[in-house]
Amino acid sequence: MHWQDRISDWLSKFFQFNKIEETKPDPLIAEIEAKGYKYDSGNDWYERTWTTESEPKESIREVYQQLESGDWNQLMIGYGDNIFYEEKVEKKSLEVTD
Repeated sequence: MHWQDRISDWLSKFFQFNKIEETKPDPLIAEIEAKGYKYDSGNDWYERTWTTESEPKESIREVYQQLESGDWNQLMIGYGDNIFYEEKVEKKSLEVTD
């Protein structure tokens, strides 16, 4: 082993350069899965479908979509795949309370 490798190993151990950080799961995912939402990998969101009992039959998809920023949007999609409701999910509903 070269002296540079020894120094590099020592620095890595000392400063923990190679430390793997554990990521905490998003608390909203567990919450919405408990409410019956299923992950749709094709659309990269969680959704559940509501249908009417009466005629004519109607169905609405209720969707939670995580944005690139890490924030979440809630969407309602229906009537020919049109988004008729969209709202940003408030941060307070994402906080875990112990």
